[in-house]
Amino acid sequence: MRYFVLLLAGIAAAQAPVDVYVTVDPPEIPFHRQTRVSITVEAPADAEVTMPQLAGKFGGLNVYGEPDFTSEVLPDGRKQVVETYVLDPIFTGNYPVEPVKVTVGDAGEFTVPVPAIRVRELTEAEEQAALEFVESQGPVDIETPLLERWEVWGVLMAVAAIAIIVVFYLLRNRKVVQRLAPPPSAWDLAYSRLRELDARKWPEQGRIQPYYVELSSILRHYIEDRFTLHAPEMTTPEFLAEASKSGALSADHQDLLAHFLRHCDRVKFAQFRPTQGDMERSFAEVLRFVDDTVPKPAAGGEEAA
Repeated sequence: MRYFVLLLAGIAAAQAPVDVYVTVDPPEIPFHRQTRVSITVEAPADAEVTMPQLAGKFGGLNVYGEPDFTSEVLPDGRKQVVETYVLDPIFTGNYPVEPVKVTVGDAGEFTVPVPAIRVRELTEAEEQAALEFVESQGPVDIETPLLERWEVWGVLMAVAAIAIIVVFYLLRNRKVVQRLAPPPSAWDLAYSRLRELDARKWPEQGRIQPYYVELSSILRHYIEDRFTLHAPEMTTPEFLAEASKSGALSADHQDLLAHFLRHCDRVKFAQFRPTQGDMERSFAEVLRFVDDTVPKPAAGGEEAA
C-alpha cells in the first residue's frame, strides 16, 4: 500500500506546470521491514530543482545507505526528478516526518506534508509465516566446535568447580592448595569464536543464513556473559528495550546493536540477501562492540567493570 501527498503548482499558462509529491511505500511496516520515502518533482526541462536534505528529519527513523537520485524526461517534455530514502526502523511506534521543502527554478519553494510512518510488531499471521519460512530452509549447519558452545562451557565450568572443591579437601591436611587458572573471560570467548567464524570464509561462499545465525549468537552470548542481560532468550524488540532500561550500554552501543540486530532480522524473516560487503560490515560491527566494551584497566592494575 502506498500513501502520497500531491502538490500542483499553478504557474503562468506559457510555462509547463510543476508537480511535487511525496510517496511513502508502505506507510505502515512491521519492525523488521523497511519503508521508502520518495520526493518526486515534475518540472520544465530547464528548471533547476533543489531537493531537501532529509537525513535526521524522519522522526527518529534511521536512513539506510545513501538516498537514491534519478532524473528522466517525461513524454510531455518535462523532466522528472526523484529522490528516494530507505528508512530503517529501530523501535515500534509512530514516527512523524517533517514537511518536505523543494525549490524549483522561478516557480519558487514548495512545501509538501508527509504522513507519519507507523512501525508495529509482527501480527500472528506474519510470525507464523516467518516461522514457516525459517523451517523451510532446513536445519542450519553451524559447524560450531563443541568447546565453543556456551552450554558445553557451562557444564565444564560446573565440573571444574566440583573438581576444585574435591582437590582442596583432599590436600587440605597436607596444607597444599593448587592455584588454578580462572575461566576465560566473556571477551576472550567472543574473540575466539569470531576468529573461528572468520576462518570459515562463509561470506565468500554465500552461506548467508548460517553466517548470521552464528554471528548473532556470538554477540548475544557475549552480552549475556558481559552485562548479565539474557539476550539469547529475547526477541530483538525485547532485548533493545531491556538494554535501554538497564543502563548497561551507552546510547552509541544501543544504536549499533539495534542496527545489527534489525539487519539480522531482515535476513531471517524478510528473505533479505545481503552482499558480501554487508556481511563483512556486520562482522566489523560485532568486533567493534566487543572491543569497545572490554573493561579498561583501572588505577592499581585492576580491570574496571
